[in-house]
Amino acid sequence: MRDEPPGLRWPSRWPSIALDSGLTVRVAGHMPDLPAPVAAEVEAIWRERQAANPALFNGRVFTADRITTRGIVGHWTTYHRVLAQMTRPTLYPALRLKPLAVTGILHTPDGIVLGRRAPHSTYLAGWWQTPPAGSVESRHGENKVDLTAQILAEAQEELGLAPDMLTVAGPVRATRHPATRIVDIGIRLDTALPFDRVLQGWHAGGNDEYDRLAIVKPNQNPEDVVGPHILPGTREYLDVDRRS
Repeated sequence: MRDEPPGLRWPSRWPSIALDSGLTVRVAGHMPDLPAPVAAEVEAIWRERQAANPALFNGRVFTADRITTRGIVGHWTTYHRVLAQMTRPTLYPALRLKPLAVTGILHTPDGIVLGRRAPHSTYLAGWWQTPPAGSVESRHGENKVDLTAQILAEAQEELGLAPDMLTVAGPVRATRHPATRIVDIGIRLDTALPFDRVLQGWHAGGNDEYDRLAIVKPNQNPEDVVGPHILPGTREYLDVDRRS
């Protein structure tokens, strides 16, 4: 098992903005057509990645066109376009995608939970972040975006935590990966469960998105707990939490 992530290079701080607790997300517009050469490149990347991972599913995901403190406006696109831009960030000028993702900032009575993304993860393998996290998807064909429903679904799938175990306090901050342009919406979650119960739930009902979980206690330096490989966006969330 790899003990550290691959040697990726990005700024120590990612672009970010504070979010209003009443943030709205609105769907407007449609997925644009692509020039034939770009469409062919997207399809070629998809075929290559799907051959390596047949479980990949080309579902609908939300991409932001405009982001402000109070609201996000965007449209639905396909995962294979997002994956192409993630794989080849130089496609951004043609695709112009800013895929939206939710990231929970999970508070327990013991502190904040961190998770290390498993080596097989499609995105950011080996890096520590605040779980749960995942793309904003149209899971059941719905057209509206419900960030609360999205983060609760991720918590159930990744950590085995049922919705009645969590309180969703609302969005805190948006951070953007400088290469892939993925925008993470940090959402505070609170649970009365101690960390050992969270671990039990993860082992019993969570998936394999993370290969380790850890707890950062109040006033504790996260690097002293998990080392230096913490996502810059996660550092931003932890810093904001300390200041609040």
